[in-house]
Amino acid sequence: MLASRIAEVVGGTLHGPDVSVEGASFDSRTVRPGELFVPIVADRDGHDFVDAALAAGAAAYLTSRASEPTIGATAIAVDDTAASLMTLAAWARRQLDVPVVAVTGSVGKTSTKDLVAAALGATRRVTANVRSFNNEQGLPVTILGAPDGVELWLVESMNPDGQAAGDRHNAHHVDLNRNFPYNWGPIGQPGVGQYAGPGPASEPETLAVINLIRQLRPDITIWYHQDLFTISPSTGRDGRIRARYSELTGVPLGEITGGIYTGVAATWARRELEPDDGVAFIVELGATLTAADAELHATAVRTIAAEG
Repeated sequence: MLASRIAEVVGGTLHGPDVSVEGASFDSRTVRPGELFVPIVADRDGHDFVDAALAAGAAAYLTSRASEPTIGATAIAVDDTAASLMTLAAWARRQLDVPVVAVTGSVGKTSTKDLVAAALGATRRVTANVRSFNNEQGLPVTILGAPDGVELWLVESMNPDGQAAGDRHNAHHVDLNRNFPYNWGPIGQPGVGQYAGPGPASEPETLAVINLIRQLRPDITIWYHQDLFTISPSTGRDGRIRARYSELTGVPLGEITGGIYTGVAATWARRELEPDDGVAFIVELGATLTAADAELHATAVRTIAAEG
């Protein structure tokens, strides 16, 4: 796309030549020729690496600095580079009519995503976020880098602190699966397993998932949990897809009890996607998951995505 189109989409101001841009990167060390460089302001200010990105071949860059853009380069001035990246990715998503499969949960998402992508890729052209690009920058970059002719998007999201610690909670000790705004209620204190946080959608990870789902509008969203080995039944299209997944994997249908189920991510997503006839449900895996089990689930995802 042209830099002028990007500026229009994100509400920015174009400086320099109106060049063609393909893909995006927020890392000057891995930016590829022709990509848009997006400097993220965090512990380090990505604007300090604009020159390095341009030297590596970046076609253009976003900037929220008041200083004059680099002479001869193409810059798009915006108020917030990270927010503009999300806006651009949301626009790019709306341009393509392809199914989106979201793999989410607290731990194990990257491995599951890789296995599902391999299985789906046997019969369809699939794009998925690389490595564990599962945060507010990685997912937009994945979307903007989707190849032509893609038939299905597989995305992974999003609890990087919990993933690093091997724990279901985030850095604030919040059980993110009790922090979503629909039917939220206070549960416990920090250190309690189901601590729901100080308020609905109080956590940045929760807000990121909410923003992701609202912008991507996935057709099917599956939340993998452990270790009750159950899929809760439902009705309508939702119930049919759950029953089909149960049939394909051997995970039995049954009521899930024993916890406090307020502020649950899948329940929020199901309510959010109802106007589009979207489906969101939880698969409770068993205590262990072998490579053969993961392949079985990957095949099930491929099947329900194809059957719709």
